[in-house]
Formats: sequence, structure tokens, C-alpha cells
Amino acid sequence: DDWLWPVSHKICVTTSGTTEQYGGALFLDLPANMIGSFVMGFMTGHSADWPVLPCLRHDHPLQSDSGLHVGIRTALCGSLTTFSSWNSQMVLMMDGTANPYLGSQILAAILGYVLGLQAAVASFRAGRTVAAWIHLRRNPHVFDSDLSKKGIHQRWYHDHLYWITPVLVFILFGTLIALYIMGDVYWGIAYYRQLWIACIVAPIGTIVRWKLSALNGKYPFPAGTFLANFIGSILSAALNAWSIIESSDKGAERWEIPTIKAVSLGIAGSLSTVSTFVKECTEMVEKNPHFDKKSFLYSHGSMLICCFFGLMVYSPIVRYAN
Repeated sequence: DDWLWPVSHKICVTTSGTTEQYGGALFLDLPANMIGSFVMGFMTGHSADWPVLPCLRHDHPLQSDSGLHVGIRTALCGSLTTFSSWNSQMVLMMDGTANPYLGSQILAAILGYVLGLQAAVASFRAGRTVAAWIHLRRNPHVFDSDLSKKGIHQRWYHDHLYWITPVLVFILFGTLIALYIMGDVYWGIAYYRQLWIACIVAPIGTIVRWKLSALNGKYPFPAGTFLANFIGSILSAALNAWSIIESSDKGAERWEIPTIKAVSLGIAGSLSTVSTFVKECTEMVEKNPHFDKKSFLYSHGSMLICCFFGLMVYSPIVRYAN
């Protein structure tokens, strides 16, 4: 062992918090949350007046395709990022029952919340910065008031652009599920079973979150996003505890455990969102740059409430269910 060993052996890329490996603060879903937040920032830009798709000119027909925009922001970014799985791993680490080797990892879990929030916010801001760079080249009028869009009409395009995007998405989605099912049937790998079930049930969580978003703007804070993350976190904590209880039954490894994990990944994961969460936090800060109390209370309050109630659901199940 060299002189760095006492510190370096506790460093890893990501870990689930249930193994003998240190580093649970860098939780498994951190990269996905960062990528989804980056894409959200890339699609949002610094102003609502900017074209939504930075890579295309402002008069491109896809700039007015609101269905595509909602699909990317709500479905793709919201489902790629997951508040519930992030919260569940921190709850699992705090409880410590699932990992007798490391025990309760309260400090690592607290750092996991801090790192998760800051990394997602930084990724969102990075996405907006990249969008601004591209707009500067593709749509310079958004920065120069002398370059007006007046007199510039949207280009004509064929009607097929209205339906080709959803058709391509449907084909891609169906192909992905078919490959997962083939991997399950042909190789008998339970992980593929978990994935194809999760793909089938994921739209349920996405649609519920989209419906809850109607509550945003009706209260002093984004109530719809908060409820989506809260419900998703509670559901994920309960399902994670259930899967741990079922793991002692060898016969449950074929269908019960993969199905439970699939519902947690598909419904709870898609119901909750980090990309929209950090977008709202960032916008709150920008509206009150010298006093961001509202953003602080919303962001940290959401994490604290979901952590507390997640522990209240998870701990009794794993400790006393047997």
C-alpha cells in the first residue's frame, strides 16, 4: 500500500451503497441525473423567447413542434433523471440494514444529497451555456436587437413532419423492448426482464407527473413537481424495502424481485424528476439573485421531507417485516 491508500481506497466512480465498496455519496443515478439536467438546460436556454432547439435555425419547422418539445423535456429528461432512486439510495445508506459491512452511512448520504443537487444544477447551467454558444452562431438575432425576426416567415414543410417524429420514437421504443425481451427469453437474465417491464410501465409515471405539473403556478412553490417527487420517493422506498425482504426467498429471484425493481425503476423513477426540479430551483435564484431564500427552502426542504418520510416507510419494513 502506498501513502495514498488510506484515502484512495474509499474513492470510486459510483456505487449502490449496498456493497463493501465505499463511495455511496457518488450514487448510481448521478450520471443519468447530470445528463438529463444538461439536456433540460440545453432545451431551456436563458430566455423563453429563444428557439427551443439550439441546433436548428429559428425558422425550422421543428421549432414550432410543441409536442416534440414537451416530449423531450417532460418524457425524456424527466424519465432519464430520477429523484426517487436518488432519495432511496440515500435512505438505504442512512438505515444501514441492507449493508451490515458498512452499517449506517449518514455522512455519506448527506454528502450524496449535496453532491446530487449541486451536480445537477451545474449540469443544467452548463446545458444553457452550450445552448447560448450554439444560438450565437445559428440564431444571432437572440443576442443582437438590430437583427430582428420581423419579415422572416417560417419555411414551408411537408405534412409528414407532423407524424414522422412520433412514428420514429414508437419504432425505437418497440425495438428496445423487443431486444430486452429477447435477452430475457434467450439468455434468461433477470436484469433484462426488469428492463422490459420497466419500459412498459414507465409511461404511467410520466403521464401522472405531466398531469401533476398543472399544479405548478397555483401555489407559491412548484407544488406539482414536489408532489411528483414526494410520491415517487415514498413508492420507491417501499418497493426497495419489499425487494430486500423478497431477496431472502430464492424462488422470488425469477419474477417477483425483477418485477418489484421494474415498477420502482419504471413508475417511481419516471414519476419523479431531477431535471425539472433543478430548472425550477435555478429560475427561483435568478428571479431573486440577492436573496434566494425561496429556492433554498424549496430544494433543501424537498430533499429533507422526502428523506424523512422515506426512512419512515423503508426502515420499519426492512427491520420488522420478518
